[in-house]
Amino acid sequence: MSQETPASTTEAQIKNKRRISPFWLLPFIALMIAGWLIWDSYQDRGNTVTIDFMSADGIVPGRTPVRYQGVEVGTVQDISLSDDLRKIEVKVSIKSDMKDALREETQFWLVTPKASLAGVSGLDALVGGNYIGMMPGKGKEQDHFVALDTQPKYRLDNGDLMIHLQAPDLGSLNSGSLVYFRKIPVGKVYDYAINPNKQGVVIDVLIERRFTDLVKKGSRFWNVSGVDANVSISGAKVKLESLAALVNGAIALRFT
Repeated sequence: MSQETPASTTEAQIKNKRRISPFWLLPFIALMIAGWLIWDSYQDRGNTVTIDFMSADGIVPGRTPVRYQGVEVGTVQDISLSDDLRKIEVKVSIKSDMKDALREETQFWLVTPKASLAGVSGLDALVGGNYIGMMPGKGKEQDHFVALDTQPKYRLDNGDLMIHLQAPDLGSLNSGSLVYFRKIPVGKVYDYAINPNKQGVVIDVLIERRFTDLVKKGSRFWNVSGVDANVSISGAKVKLESLAALVNGAIALRFT
């Protein structure tokens, strides 16, 4: 009887599954980040518009901002002459969230500091440099605008009161001339224009919100610019509203 030789045993080998090295994921992660940055940059690049100015004094590409209500909403990108050499074309990048404000009636103007004895206008421009002001308007979308020579008419959205005074002439008044009530400044001359009938002038006066109750049906306004002198044998009496009134003109307010 023959004995069977037992078969030799073979050790089983367990092979680990081949795993993807995390280093292989780095290029994909980098690609995703780059794509996100490109998209974010595309979203933030804003809308490029062209604004025509008669002069580019004080406008610097890459530095001069565009502001609305004190908030920076854009930046000047480039400045060039028009084909006919009569105006300056300023390329401006406006933030994408202001795209809906770029319409036919939207207005732009250059803000520069101006100082007088009546005060300083454009004080923010004096501190931070010239900037382009913006006032959104209505109408169709537009990407080419003509800058105003001066700041547009005031929009009464903060409780101030705009009144219109009729006078035969402007006298010594000017934009920024103060309006006084018992020697307290309560407003200022905002703008002026010639009457449509050419028989006088219209003076736009802005009264501060806290003093609007001073303007009533019986209110009276008169020009107090200059010096009121009364000379007699007993001497001379000189009446001066203020030094600012002498230099820049002023209006007095009284009511009955």
